[in-house]
Amino acid sequence: MEKRVVAELTLDGTKLITAESTEKSDSLQQVFPESYWEDRFSRAALKNKYELTAPSVAMEVQSKVKSLSETLAAFRWPDQGFGLSGARLVVNDPFLDNKISSSITPKGDLQRYNRYYSRGFTGEDLTTLDPGYYKFDMSLGYNRSSIDLDLSSSVSEGQDLPWGHIKNQLVVQITSDMTNDEVLEAVRDAVNDSSLPVQARIIKQNAVGSNPDDLLGTGSALAFSVNTAYVVTEGSDGVGPENFEALNKLSFDDTSGHLISHLKLYATQKPLGPAEEGLYNLSNAVAGGPSQFLSKAFDVNAGTTLTAGDHSIDYTIGSESGTIYFSVEDGDDWDTVLTRIANAASSTSDKIHAEVVDAKLVSPVYTGDDYYLIDGKSVSITAVNPKIGERLELEPGSGLDALGLNVTARPGSDAQMTINGFTEIRAPGEFALDRGRVKVNLEEGFGGSLPLRVVDAVTEMEKNVGLITDGYNDLRKAILPAEDLFREGFADLWRNPVTDNKVDLEWIGLKEAEEDKLLWFDSDTFYDALLSDPDKVREMLEDEEDGLFTRWQDVNDEVIENKVSSYLIPETSLPGPWLPEPSPRTELELEVKRELVDTFEDSFDFDIDEPVDDSGRIVSIKG
Repeated sequence: MEKRVVAELTLDGTKLITAESTEKSDSLQQVFPESYWEDRFSRAALKNKYELTAPSVAMEVQSKVKSLSETLAAFRWPDQGFGLSGARLVVNDPFLDNKISSSITPKGDLQRYNRYYSRGFTGEDLTTLDPGYYKFDMSLGYNRSSIDLDLSSSVSEGQDLPWGHIKNQLVVQITSDMTNDEVLEAVRDAVNDSSLPVQARIIKQNAVGSNPDDLLGTGSALAFSVNTAYVVTEGSDGVGPENFEALNKLSFDDTSGHLISHLKLYATQKPLGPAEEGLYNLSNAVAGGPSQFLSKAFDVNAGTTLTAGDHSIDYTIGSESGTIYFSVEDGDDWDTVLTRIANAASSTSDKIHAEVVDAKLVSPVYTGDDYYLIDGKSVSITAVNPKIGERLELEPGSGLDALGLNVTARPGSDAQMTINGFTEIRAPGEFALDRGRVKVNLEEGFGGSLPLRVVDAVTEMEKNVGLITDGYNDLRKAILPAEDLFREGFADLWRNPVTDNKVDLEWIGLKEAEEDKLLWFDSDTFYDALLSDPDKVREMLEDEEDGLFTRWQDVNDEVIENKVSSYLIPETSLPGPWLPEPSPRTELELEVKRELVDTFEDSFDFDIDEPVDDSGRIVSIKG
């Protein structure tokens, strides 16, 4: 119980008593703990903070999570077959995002775009070749099934092999009045009309070096190229380094006459070592694409409106032309007819791909201004790997107007881009820079000049790890001041991957510091670790399960998908400061309440006539 030490004094005839000290019983302290009112006001402050700041805090944290996610996505580990000291990375200007994709070509997959050059000719001079027909074979790759047995095994002309047409025999007619330029044009046209993915073009230069590549001849010269998009890469379908060169080899052989000998073709040399560090200015980009025809949409369950019988669609693509035949029978629905057209087109030529695709059409149930769309099907007919200038054209026969193939046709176009002042054209839109060591795939056109840089990989990785560290710290700084607004452990979603591997992360230069446990990054330590054991560093950062960056990205993806606002504490858990506690709902809660009431009554079992309060103030007992 309570103990008091009192003193008496008389003032102006009034007897006063003062209490020198007061001690409360333990049971009373439990009923009214010292933090009672503090807790009441804390809850009020938290509720007020929640109502005023929770939405804005959630938006800020969401922004920081997305920023960290984007920074993590920009981190790339070089994997090009060179040591880290010679590895390179490509850095795009931010405005190039979604317009191009770029990469460094792995050492084992390196192939030049320009494979052969002819010697230089004085274009306006008459040719020294005798009039007549000249024949030569142009081959690309070898039959995979015989590559390990005999690389010189013969293949019939135009044979379709796993790697495409291996050989074309080309014919060029030479007349006595042709100039050298006209001879080169005739060879160029023959190559470009072939079925192989080989392009030929005439390049003119007045001095060696005026062309951006390594053409040695002056005057008019032929360049023979293979788009790097068609290169068979190591590891694809079991292709090993022993077969890589053979499967990508371009060769020419005279079979009648000596036209190839007259041109004196020489192969370009592959560059040695990694890509060169440097800047490329890209501008005036026009994204290309193949020709495509799409029919109108049809209800697949509805009967076709085409007449029964045989039908045909004429086609032309490059120098190839032919006819697509299909039939319609009584009672056929549109699903059957569209499938027949697609199968017939795909089987007619390897330059054509066709398929039935999903589409939408207006429901016939509604008329006038009221309508809605229902699921349907269309047939799509597309050119396959067209060469520069190659376009697919279709001429449906009579009675096929209902298909509407020409209504939504896309004529197709070549990709074009100006690189450091030189305009290049490609089909498809993959551009090989630095003699094939850097690849840029054009996905969307743009006008103004935008930079692309090739940089040292180690330096770039150091910079990116620093940026990722800053992104982590920015996120933590956004969460911690408002941590009481989030569910317990929210901030630890990102911190746990750090603490789980604390020792190893310190070894690569990442260390927690300060009261807020922010990350400090030591670039010198990172550089030393990278050079001493790069595989371990990569595992610590990018391991599929335990890598720091992998775990952070997994958390980011989950939080972004769920939205940060879903991690806020429920607003219902913040009652007003003056509201009564929730009423008892269980037998246990009722028992606890009874015990508190009994304790309260026992603790206040004292004489109310004693003139003293529990603060020790002087109390008048007059009267």
